[in-house]
Amino acid sequence: MENKIKEILSHYKGVFGVIIKDSFGNRLAINEDEVFPSASIIKLFILNRLAKEDYDVIVKLTKEVKVGGCGVLKSLKDGLMLTTKDLAYLMICLSDNTATNLLIDYVGMDNVNQYSKENGYLHTILGRKMMDTEAKKAGRDNFTSPKDVERILDILCEDKDCLDMLKNQACNNKLPLYLPEEAELAHKTGELTSIEHDVGRLYFEKGWVDIIVLTKELLDNADGKKVNNEIGKVVYDYYNQ
Repeated sequence: MENKIKEILSHYKGVFGVIIKDSFGNRLAINEDEVFPSASIIKLFILNRLAKEDYDVIVKLTKEVKVGGCGVLKSLKDGLMLTTKDLAYLMICLSDNTATNLLIDYVGMDNVNQYSKENGYLHTILGRKMMDTEAKKAGRDNFTSPKDVERILDILCEDKDCLDMLKNQACNNKLPLYLPEEAELAHKTGELTSIEHDVGRLYFEKGWVDIIVLTKELLDNADGKKVNNEIGKVVYDYYNQ
């Protein structure tokens, strides 16, 4: 499998970080410490800081908090009342940017970064809210690495609610594209110009395998999608022989 994955990567221009880790203790890593702009993968780290006891807290949707990009909240009526758990589902399943920013306000940007620092996530930082172009121009952005994502994915997949959010992912044009309909993948995607990420846990009859694919400096975003498509199929075929 390792040779097949390296061959896939050799066909495309860009920087790639890949980790394949299964429930039997096997692990393959390529550029695991490389730092990547996180795109929406940072939402996994925000989710991790939302406490269970706060799931029923009500948050009000207002015109001022709505931002563009992914999601549906930007189009819904002002004054809508949602729980933080509702926001978490929207953030993960639909990658809703408005829901994400509301949760950043709730859990605190400093809280997310302090957790990362204190728990050895060496390459992860939440530097700005979603769609904050002024912050980006000022040099503040969101970053992570394959190794950091590997750790946070493991934590989230052990939590029933978080796992359900990941299993209900609506964006399925990357890792799962060539998988059969019955394949069970709990995952989160992220994309920006020249960046196509997908990270998740694929379940099979006797266990599971984590697939982490981060990309940057792509010549074409379509190439990043193809990398994810092909790696997803190679891993699925290997564990379902």
